[in-house]
Amino acid sequence: MPNWKEFRFKIDGAINGVEITPYTIPMARLALYLADLAQLLGHRDSVHLIAVTEGSTQPVIYVDAEEESRVTERVRHAQRGMGPEDANRAYRKLDNKLREDQASATFINFSQKAEVIGFPGIKTNLPQAYGPIKERASAVGELKRVGGFDPTVPIHLQRADGLIFYCEADESIAKKLAPFYARVIRIHGVATYSRGKEGVWKVDHFKIQSFDLEPLSDETFSATMQRLRNIPGNEWAEMADPLEELRSIRSGEGEKTQ
Repeated sequence: MPNWKEFRFKIDGAINGVEITPYTIPMARLALYLADLAQLLGHRDSVHLIAVTEGSTQPVIYVDAEEESRVTERVRHAQRGMGPEDANRAYRKLDNKLREDQASATFINFSQKAEVIGFPGIKTNLPQAYGPIKERASAVGELKRVGGFDPTVPIHLQRADGLIFYCEADESIAKKLAPFYARVIRIHGVATYSRGKEGVWKVDHFKIQSFDLEPLSDETFSATMQRLRNIPGNEWAEMADPLEELRSIRSGEGEKTQ
């Protein structure tokens, strides 16, 4: 028989006022938790789901004994945001799901009867919603759409990280923008920001007031990142996934983006 070490992911809370148990949590929702948990633990060939027991909801995980310390270290580092990016991201996703479900959780080394890490979930003190606020801003991206039937013309701009900016401009600006369709440009105007209770800033509205007449380089994001990585002494060269790092910066820790 293999030498297993038993871990458990213990969820405590209630969805819509009903205690979370294996009999009340929807299978589809539990599957989302398990997918994130598998990403957090890593070492996929050595991690096995055995059962989901009661006592709230507790997925029972068996880990090959030789991987016990590595799994534990990966999880603890991810909690502090110092693990591999996929593990850090999985920890955040799990904690967000728990908060949505009015729950919290603990990851337990059941073989040693010891808590490895906690997931505060609903216990986290979130910032208050804030905004909207307006300020001057600029954005760079590929012009994807010019046109519509509204009093102001819808303009769609796609950034290098894939984010779509839904903008608008008056007719005179829109006519000048049209020849730059599918080209990379820089726009300037007034952005309206708001911050939800999750602490993430987002752009609700962008009114284009001007733009750079000469289109920017249409070099791909990958090519740009490779040039940056080739510069000695910079941190981009050490990142496994720079695009994911940019997305994380955009979506977390209360930072405004533009």
